[in-house]
Amino acid sequence: MKTKITRLALLLAIGSLMPVAYAQEKTTKEKETKTTVVEEKVVVGPEKGSIAAALGDSATFSILTKALQVTGLDATLGSHKGTFTIFAPTDEAFSKLPAGTLDKLMLPENNEKLRSLLLFHVLPGSFAMADLKNGEIKTMNGEKVEIDIKSDTKQVEDSKIFKSDVVATNGIIHSVDKVMVPHSLDGFAKLDEK
Repeated sequence: MKTKITRLALLLAIGSLMPVAYAQEKTTKEKETKTTVVEEKVVVGPEKGSIAAALGDSATFSILTKALQVTGLDATLGSHKGTFTIFAPTDEAFSKLPAGTLDKLMLPENNEKLRSLLLFHVLPGSFAMADLKNGEIKTMNGEKVEIDIKSDTKQVEDSKIFKSDVVATNGIIHSVDKVMVPHSLDGFAKLDEK
């Protein structure tokens, strides 16, 4: 009898341990199945203090910032590789374009035209207002702009420079009141009807 009780006690003890062992195994398996690897994509924006960062931080240049992003030029102007001068059209300047022109320029099939338009506003190198002289200067799109510096007015093409010499880590920003149109885009989406 004593042997039967001992066996019964032993079986009960083993039986009571089994659910614990099973529960622990199940918990371990649940943890394993809940473990997931999350890959994060690192989005690299313009470097701090760069032309692209300065434009992006200003509410005045939201359209220009979007256009730079669409064309990928935000990477160029957001990097500390090279120096640039940009004649930056304000949102108000973009609003002076003929109706529908900006929307048409932002279409994927017109990316190169938009890029050419934007590069017409960029000079290679850093030019403060004091460095700019009357005459023509070649832009990053390969065409030249006319600089007209007088004691009371400062213009590039027919755009008035109203805020100048905003220094960034990779160049200088001059704000202009009109979007300049390169000759290569004359006739595109009514750009020459400003």
